[in-house]
Amino acid sequence: MQESLDALLRARYPDIFSVNSSAGQRIFRFECGDGWFPLIDGTCELIQHDIETNGTQQFLAVQVKEKFGGLRFYYRQGCDYAAAAVDLVESLSPYVCEICGALGKTVSLFGWMQTRCPAHESTTVYEGAPLTLENNVLLVPPMGELLGAVLALFALDGQAAARWLTEPAPALAHTIPLTLVGTLGGQRQILTLIAQLEHGVIP
Repeated sequence: MQESLDALLRARYPDIFSVNSSAGQRIFRFECGDGWFPLIDGTCELIQHDIETNGTQQFLAVQVKEKFGGLRFYYRQGCDYAAAAVDLVESLSPYVCEICGALGKTVSLFGWMQTRCPAHESTTVYEGAPLTLENNVLLVPPMGELLGAVLALFALDGQAAARWLTEPAPALAHTIPLTLVGTLGGQRQILTLIAQLEHGVIP
């Protein structure tokens, strides 16, 4: 991940990515492509909000990396809610291009399993163009509210929530919900549908 995004995550969530420099530990680094920034950011937003709202145990990241084409979030402490949020984002990552964040799938690239969209099927994380930053703010809508809503809908079952986000939804004209998260309007559509389902309304 490019240094500016790396630094942005550490600045936004210092309690999650805290480092005791006096103990000689290295600076926390994210060992994955830029395309997973929204997933990591949304998960951290959700977890930190739960900690501050409900007083749950502080979640501490140990390592965030790509492994076998998916995102891996290793951590210490935390609660069941944090575990569910991590399960959700790890389950979503094999459907999100590690380079650009578009809908993707896991492919074999130079003998390694990687998640790519059709446009980046042969691109390594070192070759992909960095995601656009404007005044140090990534031009992608935050995902925390959406991730929290879908987790609540599925009673903290992260894998079930991920399946729902990655399968065509009849109420969204058979669009895959995950393809809509890149815009505020798309996220509003998904959140409206979730609210309807929670109240027993069949769109």
